[in-house]
Amino acid sequence: MNAPGDVPPYDLPEDRLLKQCRFEAFVGAGPGGQKRNRTYAAVRITHLRTGISAVATDSRSQRENRIHAIRELRHKLALELRRDIVIDPLTYRPPAWFADYPKLHMSPKNPLYPATIATALDVLKATHWQVPAAASLLGLTTSALMRFLRDDGHLWATVNRHRAELSMPPLTAR
Repeated sequence: MNAPGDVPPYDLPEDRLLKQCRFEAFVGAGPGGQKRNRTYAAVRITHLRTGISAVATDSRSQRENRIHAIRELRHKLALELRRDIVIDPLTYRPPAWFADYPKLHMSPKNPLYPATIATALDVLKATHWQVPAAASLLGLTTSALMRFLRDDGHLWATVNRHRAELSMPPLTAR
């Protein structure tokens, strides 16, 4: 994905991320009255290098829609962009800020949420999508990692898609 030492796009400060993106404002369709139907409040942000885009149309405010679209874009980038990491079970340590979120209890609005998703997916990929092995490396219980994955429908689907590519059974919610 990136050269060693490069910051992945989902971790970039907003101004640097937006320099890599195309921003479009457009008139949103649907309910919302005259203001919504006559102003350019809906927003689409496309990351040019990857083609990944996010759209936000819920608010009548372009500013609010921009905030939501950037958050969604970071989420999508974290789901799709993998870093190849070599994991030595004796020396691998998750990022230091993982300790601030026991059992990965974290709001999707948290600025570290995309990096948390990406770290979990990178470790899962390095462990061949074995949840117990990944949980151990991340300093979590298997059930804590499963809950984190399950709580985000897109994350859950991404993990199961990769497992299916390896002919592994899908993860199931209990």
